[in-house]
Amino acid sequence: MVPKFGSFKSKEPEVAPAEAPANPAEKEKISRRHEGENDDRRRERKRERERDSHRERGHHRHREREGERSPPATKTSSRDGLLQGKSSSKDTPPQDKTSGNDVFFIDKRGDPLIIRYGTNERGRVPTYHRFGAGKVMGSKFYLTIHRDGPNEQFTLRGPHQNGGSAFRDRHALLTAAGLQANPKRIKPSTDPIDPLTGPEDFIALESSRKRKRDSEGESRPDYRSIYGKKSPPDSDSDYDSESSTSSTPPAPETTTTKTTSIALSSRVRGHPTDIPAWLDLISLQDTLFRENHHNASPRHHHHLTPEEAQALAALKLSLYEEALPHATARADRERLRAGIMREGARVWDPLTLARRWDEAMAADGGESFVLWRARLDYEMGRGATFTFEGVRGFMTEKLRGLGARLREVCEKEGAEVAEVCGQTVYVFLRLTRFLRDAGYVELAVAAWQAVLEMGFERPEGQGDDGEAALEGFADFWESEVPRIGEDGAKGWRHFDEAAGAMEDAPEAKENPIVDVPRTGDAFKAWLAVEQGVTSRSRMPARTMDEGTEDDPFRVVMVSDIKDFLVWFPTSVLPWVRPQLVDAFLLFCGLPTAGLTGGLVDSAQHDPFVAPRSETFEFDVEDESPETSLEQGKKTPEFKQQGGNMALSGDLLFSGTTWFRYLDKWSNVYSPSADQVDVSWVLGTLKHLVRTSRVEELAEYYLAMEWLNEPKGARKVAKGLLKQYSTSLRLYNAYALIEWANQNGGVSEKVLSSATSQSLSSAYTDSQLLWNTWTWIHLESGQKHMALARLCSSVDGKFEDLVVSPALLLKARSHFSSTRDYALSSQQLELAIHYAESQALFEYLAAEGGTEPASATQGNITAALESIRAFTNELISANRAQSIHHERLLQTAARLLYHHATHGSYRPVYLRTELHTLTTHVPRNTLFLTLLAWAEQATFLLNDPVRTALQTTALATSHDCLGTRRFAILYEARAGTVHAARAAFEAALESDACRGSIEVWVAYLRFCTLGKGRRELGAKVGREVFYRAVAACPWSREIYLEGMKGLGGEEFRGVGGLMGVRGVRVRVDLEGFLDGWEGSRG
Repeated sequence: MVPKFGSFKSKEPEVAPAEAPANPAEKEKISRRHEGENDDRRRERKRERERDSHRERGHHRHREREGERSPPATKTSSRDGLLQGKSSSKDTPPQDKTSGNDVFFIDKRGDPLIIRYGTNERGRVPTYHRFGAGKVMGSKFYLTIHRDGPNEQFTLRGPHQNGGSAFRDRHALLTAAGLQANPKRIKPSTDPIDPLTGPEDFIALESSRKRKRDSEGESRPDYRSIYGKKSPPDSDSDYDSESSTSSTPPAPETTTTKTTSIALSSRVRGHPTDIPAWLDLISLQDTLFRENHHNASPRHHHHLTPEEAQALAALKLSLYEEALPHATARADRERLRAGIMREGARVWDPLTLARRWDEAMAADGGESFVLWRARLDYEMGRGATFTFEGVRGFMTEKLRGLGARLREVCEKEGAEVAEVCGQTVYVFLRLTRFLRDAGYVELAVAAWQAVLEMGFERPEGQGDDGEAALEGFADFWESEVPRIGEDGAKGWRHFDEAAGAMEDAPEAKENPIVDVPRTGDAFKAWLAVEQGVTSRSRMPARTMDEGTEDDPFRVVMVSDIKDFLVWFPTSVLPWVRPQLVDAFLLFCGLPTAGLTGGLVDSAQHDPFVAPRSETFEFDVEDESPETSLEQGKKTPEFKQQGGNMALSGDLLFSGTTWFRYLDKWSNVYSPSADQVDVSWVLGTLKHLVRTSRVEELAEYYLAMEWLNEPKGARKVAKGLLKQYSTSLRLYNAYALIEWANQNGGVSEKVLSSATSQSLSSAYTDSQLLWNTWTWIHLESGQKHMALARLCSSVDGKFEDLVVSPALLLKARSHFSSTRDYALSSQQLELAIHYAESQALFEYLAAEGGTEPASATQGNITAALESIRAFTNELISANRAQSIHHERLLQTAARLLYHHATHGSYRPVYLRTELHTLTTHVPRNTLFLTLLAWAEQATFLLNDPVRTALQTTALATSHDCLGTRRFAILYEARAGTVHAARAAFEAALESDACRGSIEVWVAYLRFCTLGKGRRELGAKVGREVFYRAVAACPWSREIYLEGMKGLGGEEFRGVGGLMGVRGVRVRVDLEGFLDGWEGSRG
């Protein structure tokens, strides 16, 4: 009996080689015949392969394909044919190496459906078997496939990197899951085994009848669905476990954009007075256009051409105009008219636009603040007709009108007073930022000194008569005694009380001499001198100071700022003071302290007054290429991001291990920037906290001192604690400072002292201290100590390291019940503290959990489930949009980051939870940054971070300067120069960034420095400069930045343009150039 294997086949008689043809014609005929036979065999093999892939998809089986399809005689003839064809190869033209191989083919266009569905078409993936444990040819790293439902996500790991951390592979997790898999047993077949008959070259393990039944039955899903009724087995899976697919959260069923559009269209037809539905339909047009273009082209990151943008604007304009007649409420009419003017600016010619603005401002009596604000943005961006005096007059006129209205409503109470106060402070902020950006820093600083003196240091007995009060203030100002923020300042009140004992004015200051740089370029020399003079003249001068006679703007008199000042009646000061503090911080380029909400707080997202960010200071020079493994080891970008996150103590005093709400002044602003003096900022904050007793600002002021004057931070903290001895937030801040300074012992002493003082009160904010203490232990790797410390907040006498089951039950009940009680009693901040305690407790104490956990990790699923449950309660109570809820979500993000950096974890789970956080607060760049960090090791055609940006964070309702900053930085780090440029262009096309000086300057530097200049060329930088001058014609910073790349008459022309528009020039350009030529001649 001879087994049916190819190695035991009997030898067939050798076939004598055929004689070569005698003449070339016969030779060519035989060659064509063999080529035809080879083509037939190739087509037959292709049909057989397609039938095999449908019959045996998902199974790895070694086949002898040629043995199945042709008898031995065919093989011999095939060999002979190949030999014959080989002799004719000289007469045939050379072909592509892949042209005769039906396994490979060339596709230059790609399949756009891969991007839409996120995976390859499985029917077109040939059956394969992985070899070499996933090692990539030509690489020293290994390719590991992580399955996320039907998708395959790839990460790279280095050799010998087993074990779990955030920066290594998940091999240990896969092994552990494989060990828990349910065993599968092969049941013996009950069918009789067929005899070995037939011409096959293999021994079948199943009968042909069984194979036929399987191929016709349930072995493959129906072609009309993706996977049929249940998911197919993973052919590449390294393990088999029930939890491998169930642990991945199912994708929610989302309504398509077109379906939503149809529903909204039906809604507005049936209920035309539903203005929110109209606005939703209009905002949906951007997404509809993007999706339609995405379906038509594989370029999924398309930016609108000017023609497309105009067509889209015309469509939205028609919808706005169709909805306007149906608006009955004043607020709805304001929003619709503002939308009409915004879209009309892209469609109408300049004359029509100006006429329509006049008509819109006259509607509703001309009192619409929303339209006035939009008109201000329009006037500031009119490069062709812009003048400094015109825009300043437009704002001062509005400020006078608001001052008069404030005197009318000051005796009232409620929302109207708060609204007028917020509008007044906002206009004053816009005016002073406009002055500062145009180069009149001394004038803007003097206006803020005056308003803060009148708002916080008002003498007793001053009534509501603004004219009379201004006369008394003029005496204080003209005396030139130190003013708020300056050394030795005591305030207007102290000056009024000590009228008989006048203080001496500050000593006269010398005029600093700026050295002319040694260069042969007169234009570069002028730029250096101009910026040097600016950096030495940031504060208003006194009349006795040297050099003031050459510059009339150096000394600021009361008459210079009289038109900018507003006298707030005494009755409205409780509403005004917190708004003035936050507006002052925005004027200085800092994020707000969160003392108030409303218009001033939302100004953080206003491109004209938004705080600066450290993230734009990225290096555009060439960087060494990084492997994906090195990228995976990077920490997130913890830089200060312009305040696009909820303010909390852990962000103010985080050091380098977590995100920073603030940063050192020199890290954000260069010495030559047109910015206020940091010493004046610190002095003003100190005066407001120590002299004016604004306790809510003390924590913010302490953070600024610690970042900019770290050696004196301990002294400042002790002084503040002496003045505000009951402020637990200051104790918490002091403990965090010592912890960040690596003084763990001092930090614990501060917390121990503070918690012992607050144990007598059951419902205070002392839980903040216990949470901080727990975090300190947790980040130190002391998991059991962290749990014990957290339970100590429930039982003050507990000092053991082992927590009893009874105390665990008591703690869990205490945290949840106190949290719910605080929420029901409208104490939202207290409820958030206990919700954080509940989440920490579940992470440290809960058993089980579906995610992996090492000795230093906890139960992350239980912790996040606790936060998710309380989030649902906040949504039910209509509190989901509060700043306190955002702080709680940041706690969830911090727990996720801690879990991922202290042991093994599932990347899919981390990314899913971070995606959820971004949907809750799309503008929070903390969540976006962590998402980018979690996704940086994946290789997907459709980048998940870009998808989250386009669908959520950059949607019309959430679009803001902070998210645009993040998108630009992400493309600069992860993409190419052209991708970063496209991100800049998309940002500047949006209303959220068009008026941002910061974005324009960053774009200009990107195009004119380093790699950007080399790849884009100098012409692009020059074009960007002139576009920036047209969009922000008041910005002195843009002019000076762009002039660095100019010379000759073009340089002189830009300098003359600054003078025509009213932008300040401190050193006369023509005089300097004449003197330069004279000295050289």
